[in-house]
Amino acid sequence: MTLTPHEIDALLLPIAPSLAKEADTILDLRDLLMSKGHPGKCVRCFFRLFTAAGTESQPKLAPLRNFMEQHLEIAVRADGAELEVLPVTLLAGEDLEEFCLRSMKQVRLDRTYRAKRLELAFRYKAAA
Repeated sequence: MTLTPHEIDALLLPIAPSLAKEADTILDLRDLLMSKGHPGKCVRCFFRLFTAAGTESQPKLAPLRNFMEQHLEIAVRADGAELEVLPVTLLAGEDLEEFCLRSMKQVRLDRTYRAKRLELAFRYKAAA
């Protein structure tokens, strides 16, 4: 994933006026995207913006949401081995904690891994 500054600004500029109080979060997210910073921090910024947006502003976050879902994934690992990769699916009305709990439950309840300790981590998808 390599985005130009123009592509990043095209994702963030439409939401800036309605989320002016979250300017620091928008700038943090811009910096993370420009530097291909930690993907978990990108998700945290997204949820901070989504939570701050009122119901009328949340549709403006759709391009950013689509971007996150297209470019991020969750790697599931245990005992030093990768077990699977989950897609990032951001649901409306969900906050970061609910998203994380849903992802953990999906792995723990829907799978039969023998490992006692599983690690889930956000990462950027590999270039196709």
